[in-house]
Amino acid sequence: MKIFISESVAIYEPEIAEVSAYIKRSRRALVVTGAGISCSSGIPDFRSSNGLYNLVKSRHPSVVLKGAELFDATLFKDPNKTKCFYTFMAELKTLVSSAKPTATHKFLRNMQSEGQLLRLYTQNIDDLELALELPVVQLHGTLATVKCTLCSSSYSFSKEYQDEFREGNAPICPKCEAAGAERMLLGKRQLAIGTLRPDIVLYNEDHPDGEKIGHQQCSDIKRRPDLLIVLGTSLKIPGIKKFIKLAARTVRNSKNGITVFVNKTPPTKEWDNVFDYQIVGDADAWVSMTEAKLQDKAALAAAWTRIQNRKARQAEEEDDDEKENRIAPVSPASVTTKKKRVVEVKGQTTLDNYKVTKRTRTLKSPSRNGGIGKIVEAK
Repeated sequence: MKIFISESVAIYEPEIAEVSAYIKRSRRALVVTGAGISCSSGIPDFRSSNGLYNLVKSRHPSVVLKGAELFDATLFKDPNKTKCFYTFMAELKTLVSSAKPTATHKFLRNMQSEGQLLRLYTQNIDDLELALELPVVQLHGTLATVKCTLCSSSYSFSKEYQDEFREGNAPICPKCEAAGAERMLLGKRQLAIGTLRPDIVLYNEDHPDGEKIGHQQCSDIKRRPDLLIVLGTSLKIPGIKKFIKLAARTVRNSKNGITVFVNKTPPTKEWDNVFDYQIVGDADAWVSMTEAKLQDKAALAAAWTRIQNRKARQAEEEDDDEKENRIAPVSPASVTTKKKRVVEVKGQTTLDNYKVTKRTRTLKSPSRNGGIGKIVEAK
């Protein structure tokens, strides 16, 4: 079901109330967020006229670099592109440091306070969840720290490091530097010294905590979540796509479980059978309407009644379809007494007086919930 917030409120108000009714009853919600929930936090679009991409180009005019390449680990193979990356990260850190949590962040914090939030996964690196002390699994790392490219030591992303990054330079790792100085005093040969980089995960590199996150995701799936909300992401990353599809199947198999997608742009057709509700619009706008509905007991009760009535009608229709598709057994006597006339039709054989069709592949009849029902073969 698709809901476009840009339309008249009267058109989508019933569906917003239904989603709110499901949220009200949820006790184990999984939430996945992307950059779309931080748009109102004070972090401008990277691609705008005064965005970070243009700022980096002005600092490094001789370097040809696409915006997407700034988040790809292969850039470290090119010293000039690496400088652009460090400048970009320094400016992004400035924006993130002054950003404030959005209405969507606060809505998720309220879910946590009510004991409804099983887990929050975010693709964002802006750390706005931490400002609200909201427990979160950071799928793409964080701008709160920097790490050594050699020994993996971690340090706070201080202003000192930020200033060096802004000039396109990578700070020396303090631990590696201290170890090198000690070896020099002992008369030992010098070893390689690592440099620092922002503690984020780029495309084409492994997440250092990937195994731990994988175990967490499996654990959350086993706890049988009853609600999945995906907010502010266009669903392009293969890893998160796989997790969302698995979580969606688990949620939809639970009693009263639903899946919800909220983003300014609709998902591709790939997701049509994954999300029960696709809400196309601003995340904060959806939150505002949802919070109002959660306070309206009459609207919630009416929405829940509609949901239950619709489920009852669907169950009746499925039962009727199943009865119509049921094939009556044919007695051996009737088979032997009736003449079989074979008619060839484009690779399939139809036997007159039989209600079966033999094809080169097995014919499967639909069952409830779109599963596989009876397998019918000609004999």
